[in-house]
Amino acid sequence: MFAPLQESIIKRAGEKGIVDIRITDIRDFAFNKHRIVDDVVYGGGAGMVMKPEPIFEAVKQVKSTADGSPRIILTSPQGKPFTQKKAFELSQEAHLVFICGHYEGIDERIRELCVTDELSVGDFVLTGGELPSMIMVDAVVRLLPGVLGDDASAHEESFSDGLLEYPQYTRPPEFEGRKVPEVLMGGNHEQIRLWRRKQSLLKTWTNRPDLLAKAPLDEEDLKFLGEIRQGAEQGYRLFTALVHYPVYNKKKEVVNTSFTNLDLHDIARASATFGVEKYFLVQPVQAQHDLINTLISHWVEGYGARYNPDRKQALTKIALANSVQDVKEMIENEYGMAPKVISTAAKAYPKTASYLELRETMARQGGNYLLLFGTGWGLETSLIESSDYILKPIYGPGEYNHLSVRSAVSIILDRLHGEKWW
Repeated sequence: MFAPLQESIIKRAGEKGIVDIRITDIRDFAFNKHRIVDDVVYGGGAGMVMKPEPIFEAVKQVKSTADGSPRIILTSPQGKPFTQKKAFELSQEAHLVFICGHYEGIDERIRELCVTDELSVGDFVLTGGELPSMIMVDAVVRLLPGVLGDDASAHEESFSDGLLEYPQYTRPPEFEGRKVPEVLMGGNHEQIRLWRRKQSLLKTWTNRPDLLAKAPLDEEDLKFLGEIRQGAEQGYRLFTALVHYPVYNKKKEVVNTSFTNLDLHDIARASATFGVEKYFLVQPVQAQHDLINTLISHWVEGYGARYNPDRKQALTKIALANSVQDVKEMIENEYGMAPKVISTAAKAYPKTASYLELRETMARQGGNYLLLFGTGWGLETSLIESSDYILKPIYGPGEYNHLSVRSAVSIILDRLHGEKWW
């Protein structure tokens, strides 16, 4: 079963005296006629559970031969993920002991009495813990000094800096019509470094975006990730609308609220930051339209445009409409498809959608999506209930739930349309 540990790099590490791998058979510590190491499950249920006595005695015997206190590792699908960081941590230890479970698992008391680390190699179930233990041993041993021909090899491999490794090429320079990238054959070490870093970021963003949240990224990395995201085909368009009618006042009366300058600017800036196609102000009062247009003109065409070009870029996304229905028709006329409407609210409604669920739905189905945000004391109920989706409210750890609409817009856009690896 453990033959792979007697081959290749691991075998050579043993021959050099860098590592000493020993196999202990738990059955040797089963003190019964038939060397049985499993038994039925207390409380009922399918399968068998490994008995505590043989494992305990085996671990006790192994520990007696160790210098100091070894790390006792249980391989289990219930464990914490085994990562390159964990492999490096374990490579600093003098002695490791791996317990390989079987059947439905091991008696819980072994975890409590013996185990220092419970580790998993993935969200799947195997017949036993032998394969995971060999995977971990291989990952740890190759990090020991002198095991690899070039110690830099271990440092440059996938995960060593928190990212997946860049593509590798060797001779010939062209194969089946595919050429080695010119930059790798040019001899410019800085250009090669930049190419490799960008390829590493691209591969990680594409295949394992979850790794980016913990990777050490500098300003150059973040800029390139922004370029990747901007160039990626989203497959859907997202629109925001700040609704001033119909909304509630504090007395639960349907009213029309006035726009605020802060909402105008801050939501436009949030919409521009998160790649929203357009930001609609839903306001049926013509006098409010006139005032809004005056302000927009100052920042888009007047002195404000010259004073703050970034603000101009954000405010050019603003469009005015008399009603939510008008917004839907404007989107359909310009983009060829009516939008699915997503309402937001500070209280929970039946059949609300989670942010992850809605994000996946938009990516899978494509099309146009209109996010409605209410002013005053929130959107009128019939408008919410007639929506295609209702988002779950934003909650913190406490009971307080009274965000400004500007804060809510930024949080929701980040959850729905921001980087998926944050």
